[in-house]
Amino acid sequence: MSTRFVRKGNKVILGMAKNGSQAIKQLGLNNPEWKTTEDDIPEDILIDHRVTVYIPIRDELDRAISGLIQELNDEIVEKGLKDIEWFVRSKVVFDNSYYPFLSYKKIQTIEYFWRFIFLNKGWKGCKVKFFDLKYLSNKFCEHIGEDPANIPKYNTAITTPIKVEIMKYLPKKESLYKNYFHMHWKRPYFFLEKSLWNRIKTTDYWLKLREDKKENNLL
Repeated sequence: MSTRFVRKGNKVILGMAKNGSQAIKQLGLNNPEWKTTEDDIPEDILIDHRVTVYIPIRDELDRAISGLIQELNDEIVEKGLKDIEWFVRSKVVFDNSYYPFLSYKKIQTIEYFWRFIFLNKGWKGCKVKFFDLKYLSNKFCEHIGEDPANIPKYNTAITTPIKVEIMKYLPKKESLYKNYFHMHWKRPYFFLEKSLWNRIKTTDYWLKLREDKKENNLL
């Protein structure tokens, strides 16, 4: 699964697998002013003080489950399977053996952020702004002055027919976490990574896009 970024002037948006990568690709296809590069963000951009790097992010458990759904979807398509219910129930066995292949630790830009930018008062390079992935196709577009139609809800579990079927038979998130995910993944997620991302949400590295409480209740 790919990592890519798009750039328009001094605005750069990083698209990671299961974090809006396909939707961000559509931005480059729908608007030629945004240049798409199929790679992680290079250091020469990261050290440029004029640049703002926007990174849509989601909870790592949600990302892992999205990756699982993608794996199931791809196998169903590859094998031409018709009985999706049987496949999902036979594939997802509660034996605490599943170790997600997706990890933010594998993303060079994220690694660079933790090593050189986070809490570095002497940092002179780009500004980094993480934001909630669910706002990518609406509030974020408004924030950067982009037409929301240029970043569609693309390749999601609610718009892809096979993924909709998978979701019908996939166990609930709580059950998957407790009974399907490997302990070696759950421990660092719960005791370290989850708290780190919650900390980010209290800093200037987090782009707050939420509206008033009335609207939030509808999201």
